[in-house]
Amino acid sequence: MSNREARQHALEVLTAFELEPTSLVTYHSAGKIIALGDDELLDKCNDLPTSLDITRVSSDSGEVRAEGYLGAYTVSVTDSQGNVTANRADALLDLNQTPVLKREMLPPGYLHAPPTEWERLALVDELENLAGEFEKPKYFDYDPSICAHGVNGKIVCSKCIDACPAEAIVSLGERIEVNPNLCQGGGTCTTVCPSGAIRYLYPNLRDSGKRLRDTLDAYREQGGSQPIVAFHGENISPDHYLQAYDNVLPIEVEELGSVGMDLCLSALAYGAMQVALLADEELPRSSLLNLRQQLDWLHAVISELGLGSAHVAICQAGAALPGVDSDKIVPAAILDMPPLKRNAIFQSLDHLVAELRPEAALVKLPDTAPFGEVAIDAQKCTLCMACVGACPGRALQDGSNREVPEVFFIESNCLQCGACVMTCPEDAVSLAPRMLFDREKRNRARALNRDTPFACIACGKPFAPTSVIQKMQDKLKDHYMFGSQRALDRLKMCDDCRVADIVQDPDAMGGQFDPSKGFRQ
Repeated sequence: MSNREARQHALEVLTAFELEPTSLVTYHSAGKIIALGDDELLDKCNDLPTSLDITRVSSDSGEVRAEGYLGAYTVSVTDSQGNVTANRADALLDLNQTPVLKREMLPPGYLHAPPTEWERLALVDELENLAGEFEKPKYFDYDPSICAHGVNGKIVCSKCIDACPAEAIVSLGERIEVNPNLCQGGGTCTTVCPSGAIRYLYPNLRDSGKRLRDTLDAYREQGGSQPIVAFHGENISPDHYLQAYDNVLPIEVEELGSVGMDLCLSALAYGAMQVALLADEELPRSSLLNLRQQLDWLHAVISELGLGSAHVAICQAGAALPGVDSDKIVPAAILDMPPLKRNAIFQSLDHLVAELRPEAALVKLPDTAPFGEVAIDAQKCTLCMACVGACPGRALQDGSNREVPEVFFIESNCLQCGACVMTCPEDAVSLAPRMLFDREKRNRARALNRDTPFACIACGKPFAPTSVIQKMQDKLKDHYMFGSQRALDRLKMCDDCRVADIVQDPDAMGGQFDPSKGFRQ
């Protein structure tokens, strides 16, 4: 059977795949419209049908602020005296040449239509169709328990907020909030999230992986060879590639920005010779920049595996695909796609490493990559465990329950978010982005720093790391409260013995303590 016949069978399998449903976001609109512009522009509304329910808001009256989404728009105007007038409606018709909302993904119910660009009938149809009840999928899920946004009152990671082309994500201190009414499924937040706290829901990662694997399996089963997976948004037609290449398998996604390192690496592990991300001018610039960053990390990894960067490439829609070495196709992995992004990346990486057998044990990654190791300077570290308490991925762990003060590290859990660096009071922690190819080493806990426990000089009970006691002695030896040797020695005592010694030390209590009466007034 030819590649084209095999592809036809594979595309039938792809089309028949049923995605797990997600919940819906509902908009209710009565069709009330705010027209926004200066007085001259607003006069153009006289050309629109009187059946439309339009409230005119003039930008000549003061400073304008607009926010909201279909069914819940607010346009506020602040005059020169500071008085605010708020207007509410279901939709917003922006008549200004320069749009009031400058987001790359605009909210539903917002129409930027300067009168100079009106195509009257089309505009009227759009305005009349704004009334009613509308639904769209809820595209995301958020797990705050693994979010690295904020730790101990400090903002650590804001990648999703910075990347969202719809400006649907805001900070709530140590967590974030995604407005489902503003979210348009751009997916960039899920690709840049280092922990997987934000997940794409429609389709979810497990469905995306199974659909990808089933399509490639069906192609091979029918005798197809050298498959190329081409991810593209719904606005791009794959017809050019279907005609130009007999081995291209086009897979439509809601938004190209949702295709990250997890899906690209998994496509190679499932037996694709090449992965092409078809981009056009409608792809938000922020999504394109973040896709390129994902590929920077990915190219570093697959290059060490012996694959060129052309094996995963962003291509302008309609342009020829870059050539690749067809001898580098690996036997297809049979494992299901895990539901979590990092697990999916590691699973596909482990398969490719087993098949391609790289000589190197690891590869260094760009500074922005969410994989790598943590190093601790033992000369500075006091094993205070502040880094452990701050680590959102539980990559750093307290090993002191083994009776020896220790900090342990699990590299596969490390997000390279920098929370440990920001939290360490001794400036003893540093990061090194990289990818370990050895799965066992990547998942195994190893000690980064350890110390001998210091024994109380009064009772002999271990109670603190030796380095902590030594540093306390050095820092406090000249303090007036530790002017005597006895006072300084109390730093070498456990809590119980320290209190007992203070009570018995006449210099410490200043003669003001009677065990039978307590403190004297």
